[in-house]
Amino acid sequence: MITEVVAGALRAVSRGLCVLAVDGLSLEVAESAFHHAHIRPLRSTFPSTSTTAWLTAVTGTDPGVHGAVGMVHRAPGADHVTHLVTGDTYAFGSRRTPGTALLHAGPTLFDRAVASGRTALAIGAELERLTGPWVDALLHGARIVPSPAAATLTIDPVSVAERTVREVEAVLAQTYDAPPLVWAYVNLDDHVHRSGYDSRLREALSLLDTAAARWADTGWSVIAHADHGQVEVTPDPALAEAWARLDAPAHCRMPGGGAGRVRWLHPLPGREETVADALRDTLGDHALVLTPDELDARGLLPATPVVRARIGEVVALATSPRFPVPDLTVTWEHGSVSDGETLVPLAAWNPAPEPVLP
Repeated sequence: MITEVVAGALRAVSRGLCVLAVDGLSLEVAESAFHHAHIRPLRSTFPSTSTTAWLTAVTGTDPGVHGAVGMVHRAPGADHVTHLVTGDTYAFGSRRTPGTALLHAGPTLFDRAVASGRTALAIGAELERLTGPWVDALLHGARIVPSPAAATLTIDPVSVAERTVREVEAVLAQTYDAPPLVWAYVNLDDHVHRSGYDSRLREALSLLDTAAARWADTGWSVIAHADHGQVEVTPDPALAEAWARLDAPAHCRMPGGGAGRVRWLHPLPGREETVADALRDTLGDHALVLTPDELDARGLLPATPVVRARIGEVVALATSPRFPVPDLTVTWEHGSVSDGETLVPLAAWNPAPEPVLP
């Protein structure tokens, strides 16, 4: 669990700990790009999406507890679904029953650092612009370092890496009473969705690797980890149209949820099996269609009351590049259970003799 790694490293460091939270980086790509780091594999959450994985990473609890079961899900009792990052809501019709809490997040690694007398700082222009319960839960206890770039963001990975290095180095140059925790969010995900792990992306990773090695040489402990990887997709418009016909008031009580290569439907009462059978017939070999109980039986997602209140009764996991992802313009996606999506790196650049990796 990454929270335990961070806690152990923070106890051991002499100067401070810098965590690079790299969004969208697969293990295979990290191993080919981080030449100065020691790397071992981690397994992402299910679903392998940012809202789920990052909240698990900072709280140490799984989605069966914190409730971030996807990018889009319902609050218990609500007649609509909510996008956890944007706060947008989606319903069939104008009536909106509010429901209860979207999340049940607990103390974060930032809270624990502060409780131990450390300064906890968070860097990340993309997160700085967000509002709502998810980002509040994610960064609880951290002091946000304002970014001059927050108003003019780019998805170009080299620009993102250069900005991150610049802003981290400004923080590392300061003086602290006790070794601090510096956590920096690195958004490579948006670029990968459009262009994959191309040369521009690898150049950005090389910049991060060089900077992390330089910081380690000056006495900082540096680790990096990711929330998920991505795999190449070729979404089928015909399958997307078929999904849309089922994800409609004639069959469902509210719009579906999930993200990317894991999506679910909320069938009308009594129509769960009918909708599931129709979805199996429609998607064929391109998806595995399961119930929440079957997800639990496979060890993917515990069917706790927290999960049952938020997820749909019919869940589709992509097994093919042609799966109908919500955004048909992307060429890379994530959310499902393949190694490309779920195997992620834990990398360390450490001043000896303070190993971070167990």
